Amino acid sequence: MNYTPFSPCPDDSQLAEDLILRGCHPLPRRRCFSKTPPSLPPPLPSDPFSPLPEKTAVLNHYPCKTKTFSCFAGLKPEMGFDMRIEKSRFLTYRTDLDLPIPQLIQLAKSSNSVIRLGLDIGGGTGTFAAQMKLENNATVVTTTMNLGAPYSEAAAVRGMVALHAPLQQRLPVFDGTMDLVRCGHAVNRWIPVTAMEFLFFDVDRVLRGGGYLLLDRFFSKNSDLEKVYAPLIGKLGYKKVKWAVANKGDASGIKNGEVYLTALLQKPLVLHASFLISSPFVETFLQGFFSYCTTKSAIHLLSCCGWI
Repeated sequence: MNYTPFSPCPDDSQLAEDLILRGCHPLPRRRCFSKTPPSLPPPLPSDPFSPLPEKTAVLNHYPCKTKTFSCFAGLKPEMGFDMRIEKSRFLTYRTDLDLPIPQLIQLAKSSNSVIRLGLDIGGGTGTFAAQMKLENNATVVTTTMNLGAPYSEAAAVRGMVALHAPLQQRLPVFDGTMDLVRCGHAVNRWIPVTAMEFLFFDVDRVLRGGGYLLLDRFFSKNSDLEKVYAPLIGKLGYKKVKWAVANKGDASGIKNGEVYLTALLQKPLVLHASFLISSPFVETFLQGFFSYCTTKSAIHLLSCCGWI
């Protein structure tokens, strides 16, 4: 990432992402001038699902021929650049894997909880954040990596805050401040298990008591879900509000025996004693402790258990 100080920065954003994804993060600061669009941007749209305004971002380094948002909108609908499609996302129920935002809000209300602030990990163009703003006046910050498409730029021109942050980074929000953390497609079986465990416990760090973790279509092999990921998620000790599993029906899913999991999990206000006792170490210790106590006199038993 060589550059000339006090001159225009080289167009090396792809190299920067490659370095970030390989663990070189945060990248060092530089004393050069980044390229920006030649004209002032329009005001932020009142409707975040209006067509993405062109010439509001520098897209020269992306592979789409015309270097426009509309070019990406015409590639694959699931990329998130076609606002006609995005407008209905997260609002309708089609299968058990869906958790529409109105239902999510109602579930929170029914447990006397609120969703005011959230974090969307791997949120693409910011559609979940946009829908939460419209449906619940909630502020949701999106973390995203571009990976060959202008996800960060698209989220920004829609009025969403996009944090350019990799999954291996400590979540850039303070402890116990989030009401909701959503993990989208970016969180899946391709993440090493140890790294995923650290990610989930970092999510626990930023969630307040009573807050929610939403795993939205997490995919893995069916056997791994039962043996690896369900126990890993269980370590958090969260309440299962929703737990839905279905086959992943695309070619890769059929070939590898993959399934989707959508789960809504609520963090307890305090760590339950029943969860602590479920720890194998604690359970073994308590069994031995009470076995020892019951061999003693009644007075010794009361003293042993701390009651006198």
